[in-house]
This record gives sequence, structure tokens and C-alpha cells, in this order.
Amino acid sequence: MTSRIKIKVVDAKSNFRLRLPSIPFWFITVLFSIALKFKDTAIINMDDLDDDAKFFLKQLDYRMLKDLIYELKSQSSFDLVDISTGDGTMVKISII
Repeated sequence: MTSRIKIKVVDAKSNFRLRLPSIPFWFITVLFSIALKFKDTAIINMDDLDDDAKFFLKQLDYRMLKDLIYELKSQSSFDLVDISTGDGTMVKISII
């Protein structure tokens, strides 16, 4: 059973590199619960969001996020996102 998520982002053009160490899912759950407390305020103040994104964010609740994390944890290790471009830009999110 997996218990962590690892994130790596490299943008070769701007020389930006983000490598987060593996983050335990319990910590992600805590961050989600804090973020959900500010969800309504964020939706109101984000003018650049389209109506579809606002609709989805309004529907998002703690149970949905908890179910998502449960499903991710129940899988064996895999790459959730693995994108690379020819110029050296890369985004990789791994469940480990």
C-alpha cells in the first residue's frame, strides 16, 4: 500500500526547479481540510476562473478528497503525471 506522493517540476526556459520530498498522505489530508475552509472566499475572489471551474470547486468537499486519497493509497506505486517536452520541461507526480 502506498502512503506518499512525490512531486518534481522542471522548467528549462526559466531555470525553475521544484522537487518536493515525498509527502505523506495524512499531511495532504490535513492541508486539504484547511484549504476547504477558505474555498468559498477563494471562489468569490478569483475573477479569472471560468464558470465550469467555479462549479467544480463549489461541489468539492472533504468526503470527495478523502475518497480520492483512499483510492490513491490503495494502488501500488505508479506515476500519476509524467510529462516531458523536448526543451527539458518536465512535470512528474509519483505515488510511492
